Amino acid sequence: MPVSDISQRLRKLIPQTILRRKYSPAQKALYLTFDDGPHPDVTPKLLALLDTFNAKASFFLIGVNANQYPELVREIAQRGHTVANHSYQHLLLPKLNLQQQLDEINQSKHIIESILQQPCVFFRAPRGMWTVRVLMSLRKMGIKAVHWSRDSFDYKKLAPREIVKNLLDKPVIAGDIVLFHDDADCCIDALAELIPTWQRQGFQLKPLEF
Repeated sequence: MPVSDISQRLRKLIPQTILRRKYSPAQKALYLTFDDGPHPDVTPKLLALLDTFNAKASFFLIGVNANQYPELVREIAQRGHTVANHSYQHLLLPKLNLQQQLDEINQSKHIIESILQQPCVFFRAPRGMWTVRVLMSLRKMGIKAVHWSRDSFDYKKLAPREIVKNLLDKPVIAGDIVLFHDDADCCIDALAELIPTWQRQGFQLKPLEF
């Protein structure tokens, strides 16, 4: 029987070793993450932008998209970014039983690993909707569950200037994991302004770390 996702309040109580939401502020770094790709039009432009600023990031890929665009999966990895798992079909995990949840995770993991011939160790639940049972299963499987500490809300298809304003009016802090999506150009236009601003403030843009 499907179970409810973990509430935002309870999510904050889960140890970072089980559900990573941010990193230590000791190192002045930000961790850009992109969900829902790879996208044949958006992802290449995003990779070019990241290259321009020598910024690294992490891409949480949907399995069906990775299977359709394996050359983009390889391109992401070859440019020094982390390739991560965002489930096979982007179904909401709490609506599935545990075995169905694990099937969604494992099928996408297998596709990514087959393309890259290397382990895929990070996973993010679609829409950040987690269940306790899947978190415990991921821990046993040696897969790192990753959430975020700042949301760009670019999935709302906001104008880039709104995304920029939201993230500058409430400034990011060292260790933040920032959520974006590489399925629309608004993330590119916003990051073209945000990345150099953050770098001038002294932040490094890094991929996810163990």
